[in-house]
Amino acid sequence: MKIGITGATGFLGKHATHRLLGQGHQVAAWCRDIDAIKTDDSIQWIQGRLGDDRATQALVKDCDAIVHAGLYQPGSSFVGGEGDPVAYLETNIIGSLKLLEAAFQHGVDRFIFVSTGAVHDRVAEDRPLDEKHPLWPSSFYGAYKASVETLVHTYGFSGMLSCCTLRPTSIYGAAEPIEDSKWYDMISDVAAGKDVQATGGSKSVHVSDVAAAIDLLLQTDQPVRGETFNCTDRMISHFEVAQIAKAVSGSSSVISGQPKEAKRTMDTSKIEALGMKFGGTAILESTIRQILGLGQDS
Repeated sequence: MKIGITGATGFLGKHATHRLLGQGHQVAAWCRDIDAIKTDDSIQWIQGRLGDDRATQALVKDCDAIVHAGLYQPGSSFVGGEGDPVAYLETNIIGSLKLLEAAFQHGVDRFIFVSTGAVHDRVAEDRPLDEKHPLWPSSFYGAYKASVETLVHTYGFSGMLSCCTLRPTSIYGAAEPIEDSKWYDMISDVAAGKDVQATGGSKSVHVSDVAAAIDLLLQTDQPVRGETFNCTDRMISHFEVAQIAKAVSGSSSVISGQPKEAKRTMDTSKIEALGMKFGGTAILESTIRQILGLGQDS
């Protein structure tokens, strides 16, 4: 299968690309500057970005499937880095619509849109936090993802395109450089024996689990047209991360605070019914070890 990927140079995109290449697939991917990309004959690099009509057609025309994980983001953070909301939403929403339409026009077999748990900044108390829960974002980032989710419904439920949405929560894993890893500063402080106040936390999922979920949705023969699939492992508190870092490093650090608990658990039974299994505590411990230089990430 030839798979087109947007966002292939990002944290998730790199992991997804590596996994799909390892499965024997061909990969075509966008990049902003081909000269800045290391030569890699296993990937067909196409210079372009969201909203670029030429690049959209070039990416889609020969592909069997599209994984849309790309994002126009002028700032450094997903939430708060959106810049001018008009330019941000025009580029991301219309650019995503162009991708969906091009995939339809070229007869692409499967289209996966990578959304975010940020579509659920406000959560209702009277219903499960499953795929049927209303989308209530409080950021332009969440609003963009929620908007494109509705476009995926349109193309999928109408029968135009076999497309679906994967909705991961906060993604973690050992990054390159390692200093860019989630929790790096706290883990390093614990290992150095510094006292740490650990009170935060979030619903989280390992980057390799998200890549596995993408692969699963590409391969499954179960109906996915227009559907959304939640993708999260569990609540990971900073307190738990610090305690694991202390245990594996043999540190004398004093950790204060208490484990933060999720107000609502996100229901992942829908994707688990397709065969998805999350890494749990084992992959969290492996990641912390790798951040500390004590072992390999899973």
